[in-house]
Amino acid sequence: MAVRYYDDAIIQKLKRWIPENSSLRVLHPDESKRLFELVATDNNDKPLQLPFIALSRDNNIELLSTVKQLKSFNGAKLSGGAMTVDDLNTSKVLNAIPIKLNYQLDIYAKKAEDCDEYVRNFLFKLINNPVIMIDIPYNGTNIQHIANIRILNTISDTSAISERLFSGQFSRWTIQFEIQDAFLFSIPYKRNWKITDIGLSTTTDLSLDAKHDEQEDNTDCCSIIQP
Repeated sequence: MAVRYYDDAIIQKLKRWIPENSSLRVLHPDESKRLFELVATDNNDKPLQLPFIALSRDNNIELLSTVKQLKSFNGAKLSGGAMTVDDLNTSKVLNAIPIKLNYQLDIYAKKAEDCDEYVRNFLFKLINNPVIMIDIPYNGTNIQHIANIRILNTISDTSAISERLFSGQFSRWTIQFEIQDAFLFSIPYKRNWKITDIGLSTTTDLSLDAKHDEQEDNTDCCSIIQP
């Protein structure tokens, strides 16, 4: 499974917590990655409009298991929905490798008090509502997987980091968290083997039966007639 599905689930969760009339924007990891590379050129070095939050994911993915396990090659059997002729000859299994994903949430605001307020609100939201729902759309299968957000112990005031995209002062706080119960998923097809009906039939060779009877008759005669 592509880890971008975790990105999408987190972004949707963050956006649900922001009122429609709020000026706060949420940047996807793909947008955050390009933020300081392209925005300055695209905007002719004009300052970005604050406030906004930028979600980014660590490029390194930690594999929590690197040995062969049952769930990595012969996982849960999947079924459901209307079956086709191909479905009768194949089956789907959900294979998984456990991983750990690390994220960073950067909150930018013009005023320090505004940034502090955003940080406080998001911390309470993330700690009290850690569950995210992941949709796995593989091979025509849509499975929902539940994972959890865990805030790391330290949050940081990173306002001292200078960015030429901003004019004047700005405040920036950074919240780091990890995703627990994350997996790389694979849903391969497996060919089913089936045993069809086996027909058994018997035949009688009458010539062999007749010969056998003739031998029995001769034996009886020999046993009765004595020389």
